[in-house]
Formats: sequence, C-alpha cells, structure tokens
Amino acid sequence: MTKALRRIRRLGVSATALLLSLLLSGCSWFSMPWPVVITDPAPTETAATRKDPSVTETAETSPYVTTTAEEPTENTTEVPSETAAESASESASESTEETAPENTEETTPESTAESVSSTEETQDSDPSTEESSPEAGSSEAPTEESTPPETEPVEEDFRVNYYRTPDILREVASDAVLIDAYHLIDAFLVGKTTVDLVSPEEEAGRILYVADTLCPLLKAFSDISEDSWKDGKFSWNFYVNKVEFAIIRAEFEARVAEYIEPVLSGGYTEMERALLLYYAYTKPASYNYEIISGTFNTRTEAEKHRIHSAYAGIMDHTGVCHDLAGGMTFLFIQAGFNAGRVSVYNDKNEHSWTLIQLNGLYTYCDATWDVGGHFSFFGNSVLERMAETGG
Repeated sequence: MTKALRRIRRLGVSATALLLSLLLSGCSWFSMPWPVVITDPAPTETAATRKDPSVTETAETSPYVTTTAEEPTENTTEVPSETAAESASESASESTEETAPENTEETTPESTAESVSSTEETQDSDPSTEESSPEAGSSEAPTEESTPPETEPVEEDFRVNYYRTPDILREVASDAVLIDAYHLIDAFLVGKTTVDLVSPEEEAGRILYVADTLCPLLKAFSDISEDSWKDGKFSWNFYVNKVEFAIIRAEFEARVAEYIEPVLSGGYTEMERALLLYYAYTKPASYNYEIISGTFNTRTEAEKHRIHSAYAGIMDHTGVCHDLAGGMTFLFIQAGFNAGRVSVYNDKNEHSWTLIQLNGLYTYCDATWDVGGHFSFFGNSVLERMAETGG
C-alpha cells in the first residue's frame, strides 16, 4: 500500500513538472478550447507592407502595377476587386484622357485589369507613342467632337461649253437654225468636213452667225463661209491637221479658263463679274491695223482666217472690231451672261460690239473702243450707241 502511494505521488510530481514545463515553453494552443482549427493569418497586412509602406501608397494613387522581370505581369498581377477596378479606371481616365478614352461597353474587373496592364506596357516602352499605339486607342468610332469639320464643297473646274446658248441668240434664231448650228459645231470639233442640215439655204448666214458666236475656232481654222452651202449641207476644209487642231483647242480652252475662273470663284455680284471680265479682256487688247491695210492681202488664207477671228481676240489680244467684239461676247457667254454680238452697217460706220443683259436690263459695251482697259463705252444705252455709230 505504501509503495502504491509513493508511485502515485511520483506520477503526480512528474505530471506537475511536465505541465509547468509546457506552460513555460509558450505553447499557446494548450489553453485554446477544443477542437482547435488552424488557419492562415488574416490578409489585412502583409510583411512586405509593414516593411515598405510606399508600396501601399503607389497602389492607391497610380493606375499602373509595378512588376519585375522575374515576376511577369500575367502571372503575378492580382485581379483587383470591383471597387479597386473602378478606382483604377477612374484614375486612368483622369491621367490619360487624351490618349485612352474610357471604354463604356466593357466594365468587368478582368477587362479593367487588362486595360491597366496594356497601358503600363505602352508607358514603359515609349511614352511618345501613346496616342498612336493600339493599346492607347479605342476601337469605337470617333465622336462628333473628334470628327474634323466638313469643308465647303469645291466647285468643279470650269469647262468650255460650245453649246451654251444665251437667250439673245434664241430670240433671233429658230429651233431649226439652232439645231443646225449645233450639228455644225459638233461635226467640226470631231474633225469632219461636211454636215447635213435641215434649214433652207437662206438661213445659211444665220446658222454661221450662231455657230461662230458659240465656237470661235470654226472660222479661225477652216475656210467655211456662206458660200460653203450646197445641196442642203455645209462643206469646209481644215487649215490644220487633227493633231495640230487638238493642241490648238486645248490651248484655247485653257486660255478661256484663265479669264473665267477668277471671275466665277471670287463671290462677286453680276455687275462686278462683268466689269472684271471686261477689264481683263480689254486691258491687254489692241487694234490690229494690219487687217485693214494692204499688207494683209499678202497673208495666206490660213493666216487670214486665224488673224481675223474672235479666236485671235482671245489668244492674241488683237483684231478689228468684229474680232474683239466676238471674243468679248464669247467670254461673256461662257461666264453665264446673256450676251450676243451686234453689228451695224451704214454709210458712216461698219462696226461690231456686244449686247449684254445686266441686272435684268440690256446694255451695250464696246471692247474695241475701250482697248487698254477703259470703261468709256461700257453700259451704253440704245440712244448713246445710235449717236456713236451713226444710227
């Protein structure tokens, strides 16, 4: 019995000693209630955060995620929470509003993280290319604010129209005469030397008057005249070959455009256009006294037709009244005016000038008597013109 008590006492002492030893060694779980569940520490604060507070500041104030070469962005960048993604998106929009418009269609945290990563790669590689890089751009169509303003429509370049017919010509020519004049011009421009007509022979002069007014090239480079009419058709001969005529026509039309385009593109009134065109034509012009002298007869037929024509008035700035008035009238018609060439034949005078309608009223202008750029005979009334030309 005594031995048993001693053993129990020794066991008690050993148990007490063991208990004291365990308590002194700091075994905290001994005092926890049973059962004990061991978990990881709460992620409220990491060791890295405690050691370097600047990491936390960077994450809160910058939309960019700092990465290293050993830890690629794809594997180490944590997906931010929904609140953190919205905060990063707002911060990125404020700092890069010029280079990366906010994408309103994709709002998931995953897409926000990809956008932040793409922006970081662009910034680290070459900041100067942010505006042109695909990552910094948006796939959406540009808004109205970014679309350049529409420019005013540009007018087409001026083109000579040999069929532009003013009302003045329509009043003095029948429909049949106008149609024959158009057929004559058309045949001439394509290199033909004859054309069938429907008008009677007595209308030959009127047909030529209309055709010559609308197409100064006709009489300048062919031998056509009223005597060219025979058996219901006009026939003529060219003074130049087809290649030469093509070059002549191109140069003529370019010269006409030089007169017309500045007048039509300046935003001028009708009267201003007429005055500017009249001055541009008469300023370099001069009267060709050779045509009324004996030396003109020594010229070849081809030279006579070219020199004594409205074509010469436009290209050479010279001629007699018929030529200068014809050139002025043609330019007025091409510029859109209602105009026509007028002539007088009496015992005192043989002269030609232009009738033009301005601001709804008919008036006369005489390019021959205003050579040198004058306006003394621009805007004549009927009475003034009659007094000047002898009736």
